[in-house]
Amino acid sequence: MKKALLIGLAMLFVASAVNAGEFSYIGLFSDDAHSLCSVMSPGGFFPFRMYVWILPGVNGMQAAEWMIAYPANVIGSTVTQNPAITVALGSLNAGISVAFGECNTQWVWTHYQDCYLTSLDATIIEIVPHPTAFAYQVATCELGYPIEPAIRLTHLYMNQPCVYAVEDATWGSIKSLF
Repeated sequence: MKKALLIGLAMLFVASAVNAGEFSYIGLFSDDAHSLCSVMSPGGFFPFRMYVWILPGVNGMQAAEWMIAYPANVIGSTVTQNPAITVALGSLNAGISVAFGECNTQWVWTHYQDCYLTSLDATIIEIVPHPTAFAYQVATCELGYPIEPAIRLTHLYMNQPCVYAVEDATWGSIKSLF
């Protein structure tokens, strides 16, 4: 129980931190403050908005690649791309690569999409590795824009509580993120 509470507390810090540390994180959220990762439908044809947020690591983030897998009870609608993105190749559901005009060192959203939840089934909109890169990855802001892996922070959970991606870690390693 103590470990679960510590992990939960650590993930709250990660969600609000300006810069989480060595690695970049990518996740799906249902709000523009990157704090909610679940959608609870009261029933019927329920509208919601899904955001893709990235928290760059210590080397910043100039570009990123990933893909989104939608469950059958979610209908995607209008997609809005961050106007700071200068190049985008692909689509959210087939794999997308984006590049920003400037280096990002703080939380940044890449896209938001208006969607509809059509049932009360518990499902997940998953952020998955880009199909050609076989990874979540970012190009850092260092000379030559080297590629680094990104860590999936969370999917977007439909009609169920949010779950953050966690690994076994010591309290010291969690504190080092801040």
